Amino acid sequence: MVTVNNSDYYNNIPAGRDLNNLPNNSNTSTTVGYQYDGLTEEDRFVQKVLQEHYDKVYKENLSHSDPMTYIESKYCDVTSPNFCSYMTEDQRSIAYRNEKRMLQTGGKYSAGFARYDYALRNYKDVYTGGSRSVGYVRNTDREKQYARSVVNQQISNLLSKNRISISKQADLVFSIDPYTYQLTVSGNADRDILSQIEKLLNEGDNAKNIWTHAWICMHDADNEIVNSQANMTKANQYSLWHEVYETTGYDARNATYRNGTFIAEDGTDLLALFKEKYYSDDHSDWTYYNSDYYYQCNDTNAALRESAWKMTEKWELGEIDCDEIEANSSLTLDGGFDFNSIWNSDFRNQVGRRNP
Repeated sequence: MVTVNNSDYYNNIPAGRDLNNLPNNSNTSTTVGYQYDGLTEEDRFVQKVLQEHYDKVYKENLSHSDPMTYIESKYCDVTSPNFCSYMTEDQRSIAYRNEKRMLQTGGKYSAGFARYDYALRNYKDVYTGGSRSVGYVRNTDREKQYARSVVNQQISNLLSKNRISISKQADLVFSIDPYTYQLTVSGNADRDILSQIEKLLNEGDNAKNIWTHAWICMHDADNEIVNSQANMTKANQYSLWHEVYETTGYDARNATYRNGTFIAEDGTDLLALFKEKYYSDDHSDWTYYNSDYYYQCNDTNAALRESAWKMTEKWELGEIDCDEIEANSSLTLDGGFDFNSIWNSDFRNQVGRRNP
């Protein structure tokens, strides 16, 4: 049972964030939840600055009679008056690749989140200097704070819509059963009010989404559990229970361990049923166990893109359209490219749950 206290909530929501951006798998009656997209607020800022910068530079390059020659003069020809000597070699390299790629794609920007890009030099909070070898720590804590603000505002809106008023002195605690996602509310408010809040927050996938958000917030930037209410043993139990329940429809907590398997109250061999169901549904039940990959997804994506582009330049190969490759990959159920799914598949292989 995990509790979330009012004092944990943050009050300010960043401008431009969508309060209706619910988790993709939420049902239609859900009003509370936050869709994590793997980006931090710093990532979004970097993306915005670089997008605006390269859009502007793209138009400038087009103003020259031979845009490609002009780009090469800026980054490749040390004898040219256009040569950007004030940039480091790494900065000239990435600027060259980005501008060349935009020229070849008709202005399409897909450069990722390189923190050493010269265009970021005036933003000390995100700029790492001129070398691509200098790493940085992504501030996942701030993103969790923003997510908490969004969830808090969604709950506030839901209560206001249903004419439920809570005094500022009220101290409410939400307790969520991680197996059933049943939410209960306790605190120093009228019992009728608490019951009304419980009913609203148990509609749709509200409680499940609040639980998921709370679980993500229990991890630090290195994906280590930092909350005393959780540990990996409990996490594995929750994950296993949900996978068994969603696959077989049985509550494994009511089963009896006998002769190397689990027997349900009606005599069903749950392990045998799980294997039968699991291998017959084409592995459609994706489960995310490790939020570290979730947050590192874009870093890894950008690094792979950059490596690919460098290899094409070194060996004078044709240009690689990473967006096209990702959009048409067979590595996820919807055809997109997703590091969470790759990790998930690898995890299943490690524990012996791969396709036969």
